[in-house]
Amino acid sequence: MPNETFFNLPKEKKQKLLDALHQEFTKAPLASASIAKIIAYAEIPRGSFYQYFTDKEDAYFYIFNQQTSLAMEKFLCILQSNNGDLFDTCIEFYRLIVEEQFTFFRNALLNMNSKIEESLSGIFASKEKLDHFHQVQSKLDLASLKIENEEELFQLMKMISAITFHNIIEKFSKDLPLDESIHNYQAQLQFIKHGVLQQDVCYNNNENQQTPPVHY
Repeated sequence: MPNETFFNLPKEKKQKLLDALHQEFTKAPLASASIAKIIAYAEIPRGSFYQYFTDKEDAYFYIFNQQTSLAMEKFLCILQSNNGDLFDTCIEFYRLIVEEQFTFFRNALLNMNSKIEESLSGIFASKEKLDHFHQVQSKLDLASLKIENEEELFQLMKMISAITFHNIIEKFSKDLPLDESIHNYQAQLQFIKHGVLQQDVCYNNNENQQTPPVHY
């Protein structure tokens, strides 16, 4: 979290520093990002940087949290425009990310450490970000989902979040064509949306074994 000195900066100076941070962290992963380039672009002394932030990681995660909050706002807007349809929203949101309108996430995803992974995987459902989860919950068309309680919805959102970011990483790391990437993501979402078990499969309760369906 930035020091109070940062928040007391004049608006224009603060925005120039934020632009410098965003520019450097978009181009370079945290480990190799250059404070020298940041302060050169922001036109501040090196000592001033440490008056605003504890270290490079502190600055990085401030920008990171700004970007995840912005992504969350976009997700909620899309969810509302889709009348609470979770799966249509996920596909539209996925396209927004992989078309690189959120360029910051490319380096973040391709150079993840455990802290970044934890923050991204829990963006929609984590104990630390329950406000995000409840915002999504409030806009969902819950009647269309086979969800019986809040815990089941929480687990569903965790699964969708994991699948979403796995596919984004695969798209960026393998440089997949956009259409192929979206097709893969949609196919995986379909398994969650419709399930993989045939509806007419029955079970032998005595032997606890699955028996083939009988068709007439």
